Amino acid sequence: MVEGKYIWQDKEIRFDCKLSYLQLRKNEVTVDSMNAIEDTKGNNGEKGNMVITNLRVIWFKDADQSINLSIGYDCITGVEIKNVESRLKGNCQALYIKTKFSQNRYEFIFTSLISNSPRLFTSFQAVVRSYETTKVYREIRVRSAIIQEKLLTLLPEEHVYNKYSNVYSISTDQQTSGILVVTNVRIVWYALTNDNFNVSIPWIQISRVKVRDSTYGKAIIIETYPNNNGHMSGFKLDGIEKIFAELSNLLKVHSESPIFGIESVVEEKFMEGRMSAVPRIADDVQIVNVDYYKGSSNAVYSYMTQNNKEDRPVVFSKELGLAIEQPPEGVSVEELWKVIA
Repeated sequence: MVEGKYIWQDKEIRFDCKLSYLQLRKNEVTVDSMNAIEDTKGNNGEKGNMVITNLRVIWFKDADQSINLSIGYDCITGVEIKNVESRLKGNCQALYIKTKFSQNRYEFIFTSLISNSPRLFTSFQAVVRSYETTKVYREIRVRSAIIQEKLLTLLPEEHVYNKYSNVYSISTDQQTSGILVVTNVRIVWYALTNDNFNVSIPWIQISRVKVRDSTYGKAIIIETYPNNNGHMSGFKLDGIEKIFAELSNLLKVHSESPIFGIESVVEEKFMEGRMSAVPRIADDVQIVNVDYYKGSSNAVYSYMTQNNKEDRPVVFSKELGLAIEQPPEGVSVEELWKVIA
C-alpha cells in the first residue's frame, strides 16, 4: 500500500498558524504580493502584507507575523466589493470574502491602504476565477463529459503515461469492462459501451493505492481523502502487480509535485517586478501557544458571520456573576472579551 500526501492549502482556513505553514508548498506560486493591506474584519487599524498564490490568499500583520490568515480558495463561497469603515483609511471600498470551512461560515474584509489602487480587487478576482474554471484538475468527476469518440479529452499540460484495455470496474455490484488511462494529472476509467459511464480521479485526491482481494479476485483499490465522502474505486485487470507498482510510483511523484492546472491570468509584465518584491516570512520567529490548525479561539470567532452565531442557552458565568449566553464550544469568556478589547 502506498499513501499520497494531503494538500491542505486550498481546502482549509487557518488562523494564526505557524510561520512554516505560510511557506509556499511545491508548485504553489505567488501571483501577487502587496504591502499596506488592512485586515479590516479581524485587525482593523493594523497594517499587513497580503500574498496571493494559485491556491490561497495569505495575510500577516506587519508588527507581528504570528497574527496571520491562510484562506484556501476551495472554501470561498462569494466575493464582493463593498464600502467599509477602516480605522486607517476611513470610508473606502474593501474586498469582502465569504467562506465556509468545517461547517462554519466566515467573512473576511481586506482594505488596500494605497489610494486609487484597484490591484487588490483585480489580482484576487482573476486568480479565483482561474481556480474555479480549472477544478477538473483537482476534483473527482463521475459520469462527466470527458470522453469523446471513445477517447479521453486531454487537459492543457496533460499527457498520457499508459492506457490499458479490458479493465473491469468493480465499484458496483457487477463488473463492467472499460479502458483505464493513466496521465500526469489523473487516473481515468470509462466503459466501452457507454462514454458517460466514467470516473476521473486526480492524483492530488488519492489518499492511497493498494491491492486487495475482492469478490472478483485481486483488484487495485484507489481510496480518496474524506473531503470526497470517502470515494473509492476498484479495478480488476491483468498484470495487476506491475500496474500497481506503476501507480504507486506515480502517486509518490504527483502528490509531492502536483499539477494544479491554475493558469495565471495576470499579464506577464504585471508579474515581473512583483516577484522580487514578495516579502520573506522569517523562519526563526518563535510562536508560543498557537494552535496551528484552528488558531486562537478569539481569532476564529472574530471572523464568524452572524449566521454562525445562533442563539445558545443562557448559563450563569462565575467570572462575571451574571447570566450570559453560553459561549461557543472551546471559547472562554476571557477570550470573548479579547475580541472586543
